[in-house]
Amino acid sequence: MKNWFLQIIVILIIATVAGLAVNAARSGGLALVGNWPSSTSHGEGPVVPPSAQPGDPPFITLEDAVTMFQSKDIIFIDARPTEDYDYGHINGAINIPYDYLDDTWYAFIDSLDHSRAYVVYCGGSECEASLNLGRYMSDQGFKHINVFFGGWSEWLDNKLTITGPEAESEGEGR
Repeated sequence: MKNWFLQIIVILIIATVAGLAVNAARSGGLALVGNWPSSTSHGEGPVVPPSAQPGDPPFITLEDAVTMFQSKDIIFIDARPTEDYDYGHINGAINIPYDYLDDTWYAFIDSLDHSRAYVVYCGGSECEASLNLGRYMSDQGFKHINVFFGGWSEWLDNKLTITGPEAESEGEGR
């Protein structure tokens, strides 16, 4: 048994040394230590979806979203399905599920002020409903649309203020 374990350790050491040698010999090898990019907006700018295009509403970082949330003048719009919104959402956010836009848009359009600022978010970097709703609102004449593409998952990961059963399940009643 000891011999088998020793052989595994020797193979791992040889593989590690070989990998480091190949990386060092390559031009443009991978940095072993560094400031790695993340899928959150804690880095050098907001998370931007691959389908972003020139003319899209601006994307904002988590820090921008928190600042806008604290201003109380900016309305947050959750573009996720109602079931997800009901389970938990950013405090004060209204729900306009992009996937059911035809069913919900006209219920909200009269209550939305075209001169107000809005932050649209959805589930996070795997969800483009916020981008699509932001585009739609811009096409409808809304001038101050911001897309928080880090969305619900980034907000939740940072333990920011939420409403709904998910807040209670986190045990913080936040």
